[in-house]
Amino acid sequence: LNVLQYRPFLIKPNHHELEEIFGAELRSRESVVPYAAALQESGAVNVLVSMAGEGAVLLDEKGAVHMLPAPEGKLINAVGAGDSMVAGFVSGYLETGDFGKAFRMGLAAGSASAFSDDLAPRPVVEALLKTF
Repeated sequence: LNVLQYRPFLIKPNHHELEEIFGAELRSRESVVPYAAALQESGAVNVLVSMAGEGAVLLDEKGAVHMLPAPEGKLINAVGAGDSMVAGFVSGYLETGDFGKAFRMGLAAGSASAFSDDLAPRPVVEALLKTF
């Protein structure tokens, strides 16, 4: 919350963090949208919300809302999955300039890492990306 005044390009809270910030129970992708919008109104340019097995939501700077369920896979190690999601999103955005493609790359990168013993390499991320 302290960085919002600086208008960061991207913040990536998870749904539990949103619940804590706003004192709300958030169980569906649709339920996080108004809270992500509130973070945009407070200064965040793009808000990417990870929701573990429920998938993710992105509110982009153009006003679009992107939502996808989590891809199929077995959770092995969630450590680093959120950071992988951010890395995938930034990589996808820098490569394409397209928020929808960046969102999908972020979801694939985070999920691929969660389905792996370690951080997932790009070929694994790209293979998962082709499944949704």
